[in-house]
Amino acid sequence: MKLRNALTCTVTAFAMIALSACNSSENTLGVTKSDLPPAQNGTNTATGTDPAAVPVPGATPAPGTAPAATATGTATTPAAPGATQTAKLRFAPIVGAPIAAATPLSQRLSALAKQKGIVLGTAGDTDNTHIMKGYFSALPDGNQTTIIYVWDVLDPAGTRLHRIQGQEKVPGGATDPWSTVPAATMEGIADKAINGYLSWVSGSKT
Repeated sequence: MKLRNALTCTVTAFAMIALSACNSSENTLGVTKSDLPPAQNGTNTATGTDPAAVPVPGATPAPGTAPAATATGTATTPAAPGATQTAKLRFAPIVGAPIAAATPLSQRLSALAKQKGIVLGTAGDTDNTHIMKGYFSALPDGNQTTIIYVWDVLDPAGTRLHRIQGQEKVPGGATDPWSTVPAATMEGIADKAINGYLSWVSGSKT
């Protein structure tokens, strides 16, 4: 009888642990830890910066703001043939990067998109075909700082169609990791985001 009771308690305990793990697998941004590139543990500056709020010298403002769309866990969906000519892209507010880092990023996104012939939309437009949303973390890594970025390309309903992700390392370690990140690094990330979007929307393999 004692052996039977012990086995019952053990099975019950394992069931409770499994249920707890299932309930905590997703974070609040809709991006799971498995979606992110490997990185050291650290803290994240959680701010939402809208590229539309950052002026671009010699250019019209970047796309307008809108409530953040929730990315789903769908796999990458190939863009339709000829989508480059018909696509209209809107940028959602950037998550995780402070204004000092987001400013050069947003300026470069807007300037390069216009240079590459991408049609930019605003939150008030009803004919946007894609929404691009970026998530950022800056993590101390010894005498370096690692910047992790994830760009989700969503449809107007908020369904994830494509993901562009990566990481950059810059020298210097500080209590505030973002203080070591130069503008050129953020501009380089913007280049990769725009080029990755163009490669996907034109039907190229990425």
